[in-house]
Amino acid sequence: MPNASGGADEAEALDKLVDFVANHDFVSGEEKHVEEIRAERQALGLAPLPPDERHLNYVADVASCDFCGTPEAGKHHCSRCKCAFYCSAECQKKDWKVGGHKAACPHFEETCQALGRQTVADMADESKPPLLRVQQLERLDGEGAYKVAVEHGLHDVILKMLKDDAEAAALVRFRDGQAYDRASYAHFIMMTLWRGQRHARAGSTSFGKCDGGRVKRFIRSSTQAFPALWEACLAVAKIPLDDGIYRAGPAYHQEVHQIARDCLAGLSQIFTNDGVSKAILCGPSKEKDEAVAFGKDRIEYLALTTNRIIKVFNGAKEGRDVRDVLEGYIYQNTAMIAYRAREYGIDEDFASCLEMKPESQVLYQTIAVPLGEGTIKKGFALSGAEAQAAMRAGAAQYKQEKKASKKKGKGKKGDVEVG
Repeated sequence: MPNASGGADEAEALDKLVDFVANHDFVSGEEKHVEEIRAERQALGLAPLPPDERHLNYVADVASCDFCGTPEAGKHHCSRCKCAFYCSAECQKKDWKVGGHKAACPHFEETCQALGRQTVADMADESKPPLLRVQQLERLDGEGAYKVAVEHGLHDVILKMLKDDAEAAALVRFRDGQAYDRASYAHFIMMTLWRGQRHARAGSTSFGKCDGGRVKRFIRSSTQAFPALWEACLAVAKIPLDDGIYRAGPAYHQEVHQIARDCLAGLSQIFTNDGVSKAILCGPSKEKDEAVAFGKDRIEYLALTTNRIIKVFNGAKEGRDVRDVLEGYIYQNTAMIAYRAREYGIDEDFASCLEMKPESQVLYQTIAVPLGEGTIKKGFALSGAEAQAAMRAGAAQYKQEKKASKKKGKGKKGDVEVG
């Protein structure tokens, strides 16, 4: 502000001050930005951005590293553009020297703004074929662009897309649609937007963990967020069981089966993450009693929806679920939910709420439980050798427990033996 003191200098300073007040817009830069965002959201048919929640969904969690891709580790950011995030000074230096950020930095904020806004606009454009709405989600790999997308309604668009999948629209697209119609929104969101190790495994469809920060921000964005995600993945899991999909030929059926498998595997990675699991099972409250009450309601919901999908797979025709992989993932996710429910003091025996056949109970105890708990304890997808070892240990433990139970006279008729 001008210094208003002393004779002619005072008069000149006063003139400058009057001119400053007359011509300056006292709406802050942030408020201008929010008004611009609100207008764009309205144009896309999205809900207005609440004034007290402008940045709630983003800054509450740590970003991923934009160089090595480590989830929830980007505590440092570029001091110039403020749009690139890093887990360490070492990663920041490497990105500057060999990662290309030195050249990109001067215009990186503008680039992130363009990528974030355009991606949300494409996703929200229902006039486009489904595949074209999601085929360029890699534009949001960087945290700077993703932050812009969140501010411009990304979570609202994701919620709409997941609800679309959950309402069986994905089945219709895969069974009756043309090439550009055949897409599961849940699959693209889980495998692209929320995949961990985005940069370390660029060009690869294989990864062992989700980006917990991104998933948590979505879960917290709406009370409908997790139910929409959960039900969308379960709906996609049923698509390979459809007669029309199966009759389309082995190659197409295998492709759709892999998409369903990816969605269920994505849920497994979500429950591997402690922070995301707490957001799902304990809700927003930090008070233990409120969190447990929320968790009990959530467990009841999960038991109801899981029993529904179990019944569907129990009635599935032969060959629809290749090697029973999808059913196996359903039980593994169930085991992981049960583990988390015990860990958080919500429910001691979630699995007892499920309507499993006797042979399914054996598979649950000998395969799903060791795989699910092993994945949680490792914090990462198990390797093939680790999975085999976990299943052998699970089968051995089950046999031992059954043997001990029979010795005590507690064995029940109809017990299924493990081979």
